[in-house]
Amino acid sequence: MQTLEGRNCLFAGASGGDGVNAVKALCKAGMNVIMMTHQPTQAQSLLDEMEQLGYPGRCTAVQDGNARDPQVPDEEVYREVYETYGSIDVIISNIGGDGFEDSIDSVTPALMVREVSQLLGGAHSMLYYALPYLRKSRAPRVIFMTTVEGVQGGTRESYTNAVAKGAVLALAKNSAARLAAEGICVNCIEKGAIERVQHGKVSPGGEIFKDTSVMLPDIPMGRMGTPEDLAQVICFLASEEASYMTGAVIDLSGGLSLA
Repeated sequence: MQTLEGRNCLFAGASGGDGVNAVKALCKAGMNVIMMTHQPTQAQSLLDEMEQLGYPGRCTAVQDGNARDPQVPDEEVYREVYETYGSIDVIISNIGGDGFEDSIDSVTPALMVREVSQLLGGAHSMLYYALPYLRKSRAPRVIFMTTVEGVQGGTRESYTNAVAKGAVLALAKNSAARLAAEGICVNCIEKGAIERVQHGKVSPGGEIFKDTSVMLPDIPMGRMGTPEDLAQVICFLASEEASYMTGAVIDLSGGLSLA
């Protein structure tokens, strides 16, 4: 039994792609999910669906500071979430897609810095601004996302995305080591080829996902991962039962990491 009820989760990368089913699973188990989004139209579509489902956990959305008009500091956004909901117990950084096709010759230093800034910077920003509130939680959890090639290297996915996701893995492991004594569990999910579902309308400039089904011939289990597969791992890592797991990298790749 996973204990999630009555706790609050701040979830970036929740309203589209492979995050939608995780939102549903968390709310179904009683966790309140606050989606951190820069896609308000897409998020509203999911909010409307969640209202119809009537799960015990509430689902709401907030815009990150840069997406607001006028812009507000991120510190203010996190304080607003804490004051509104009473706690921040879990943060999930599911930021970014698979990037665009690129090669080592076509990636300029500026492009690499931009990708790392988005994925690593976004993940670190969540941890940095949520940390004062995680320290007040009875069961604080941090969940980051990397990829098979972010862990092991390779050529199947975008070069820039793989490098940036490798940096996110380093962030997770080093943060776990530094926060373990405070009981803050920091773990990372190593994703393989997970099906993506576009939920609702995407605003101009929104994420465009690469077709990861091209990896299917290399997956020993012979199938794509589903958003439900990811959702169940997220629910466990977010639960109170995962209290002795930190610094772990959960391989969710159907054996792709072994190929």
